Amino acid sequence: MSETLPQRGFGTILLLALVAALGSLATQLLIPALPQLAHSLGSNAADAQLVIGIYLAGLGAGQLLAGPLTDRIGRKPVLLAGLGLYCMASICAALAPDMPMLLAARLFQALGGAAGVVTARVLVGDLYPPDQSARKQATLMSVILISPALAPVIGGLISEIAGWRSLFWMLALAGIVGAAVSARTLPETRKAVTGTSLSSDYKRLMRKPAFLRPAIGIIGGSAALFMYLGTAPFLLAAEHGLRPREVGLCLMLVAAASIAGTFMVAPIEQRGDALLIGSILNFLAALALLICGMAGAHSLVIFVALTTLLGLGAGISGPAGISRVIGAQRGLEGTAVSLAGASQMLTSALAAFALGRFAPVSMGELGLALVIATGIAVCAVGTCATESGE
Repeated sequence: MSETLPQRGFGTILLLALVAALGSLATQLLIPALPQLAHSLGSNAADAQLVIGIYLAGLGAGQLLAGPLTDRIGRKPVLLAGLGLYCMASICAALAPDMPMLLAARLFQALGGAAGVVTARVLVGDLYPPDQSARKQATLMSVILISPALAPVIGGLISEIAGWRSLFWMLALAGIVGAAVSARTLPETRKAVTGTSLSSDYKRLMRKPAFLRPAIGIIGGSAALFMYLGTAPFLLAAEHGLRPREVGLCLMLVAAASIAGTFMVAPIEQRGDALLIGSILNFLAALALLICGMAGAHSLVIFVALTTLLGLGAGISGPAGISRVIGAQRGLEGTAVSLAGASQMLTSALAAFALGRFAPVSMGELGLALVIATGIAVCAVGTCATESGE
């Protein structure tokens, strides 16, 4: 079954990472093109940000559905069905004549993309022994984060040349390729289903501080990052006059910092608490953004530097938090990842939607929103760190 697959090494991880990355690509490619999309469909900035918000909501809800299905009907059927839905929804989005049709397509695109996100993490746990699993999960995360680093620049450039609709055609093609390769190379690794119900498993996790506190840390950091991603294109265009490709470069710096953060997790963990340190970096970046905004220091250099620090903190805290969540309850690793991932996406979607209602948002207003999100994360993670040290 799965015994020979670990010998393929990085090739297996790369395939799973590319499948999982389709979920984030559907957001990252599109972000620099949001102003162009809004103009094309006769919508405003607040409505255009729904294109991101509704996708995050679907990505979160889809994880709650995909996780249990992988245990009950198998990994590959769920993965291939999800990729099929992702491809069809991408085509519908490319052909959407108005905003309501685009939002409907985005919802189904997210539901399909969620299958890839969940199944990739579950398959890594299935295919590799426990002594390799944590390291392989970290490698998976590092590869996945490369796509956000490149996607904004590529998305901004392609949208300038061929329009925002071409991005959805690209996503559809990528989904078709991913489904074909997965069907040919990945095995079925489903194990026996436990006798407990899903609701009882969720209740069990929700009562455990070892799950709740790192999960809140992940949620707070993710909400801050996605509020920034939904706001930055409009803020950079309005206050600094940047074009889509230049916005993409700014977003690429933040994504590159996140990638760098993933490589810092292991050395930090050897000396301290990576989840706590990453969360503190997020909070300090948000606080500095708020202070600079209130002081009128609206320099492009300051904004990019502080948001890059935010990306670095997210890159450190995210993988460290996922590792804590997976280890919160033995035997419920998949359920824990599904519940934490869904909560992360749904909360991020709600935060991005709420902030979008105040569009256009200034640097100071963005900083205030980020301080609230990251402050909650630091409080939860700090309590967890204090108790573990006693």
